[in-house]
Amino acid sequence: MVDRCLGALRNTIALEMPPGNGMDHAMTQTASKPARRRQTNRPDIRANLIAATEGLIREEGYGAATARRIAEQVGLKHQVIFYYFGSHDDLLIEVYRKVAAQHRERLVAALGSATPLTSLWEAIREPEMVRLTLEFTALANHNDKVREEVAKTTEEIRRLECDGIMIHLRERGIDPRMSPQTVSILSNATARFLAQEASLGIELGHDEIERLIEGSFRAFELSGDTTEEMQPLVSVMRESTQD
Repeated sequence: MVDRCLGALRNTIALEMPPGNGMDHAMTQTASKPARRRQTNRPDIRANLIAATEGLIREEGYGAATARRIAEQVGLKHQVIFYYFGSHDDLLIEVYRKVAAQHRERLVAALGSATPLTSLWEAIREPEMVRLTLEFTALANHNDKVREEVAKTTEEIRRLECDGIMIHLRERGIDPRMSPQTVSILSNATARFLAQEASLGIELGHDEIERLIEGSFRAFELSGDTTEEMQPLVSVMRESTQD
């Protein structure tokens, strides 16, 4: 009786189990599922996202550079930004670093030229660079991560400018009445202020200020001699402080 019951139980189990053992069945099911494709990191997509972001900021301002707008520019979904950069903020910082690196290269070339101070002024006041600088400065007022990056990079570039100016002055034996730091700050501040006003259609007095700065820098490059068109800026300021 017991043997008959055990035999019946074996037959039932054999009928319910799939062909082969349980492991074979599991392997068959696993093999039948298509393998998931692993996403690869493509440098071209990363570069395109950076270029698209920069383009939007140049054309429409930083407010237009949203994750969705950026992704639309390259024909992808906005999640791609987080895959390649981790966050939208990190993408904006990468764009700023790219712009800052290009500006740094222009400054190095200017400071190494035969007319380092006038070339420096031309690099500082380059319209597109000024516009981007103003956009990232405005963005930094609302974004802590961008603010930290802008502050760090600005100080690095200021040190570069100051070192270049000091080397030029020492090579020509010029004893300036104004420190290189002051020259750097006034030059950059003036360039940005003129650009802001020009964007609003305000140009009254711009030519005079530009002649004053350019004449002052040419005078420095001539070992302190004054120009025929305009007294150097340092002399003008010295006279005004003595009045």
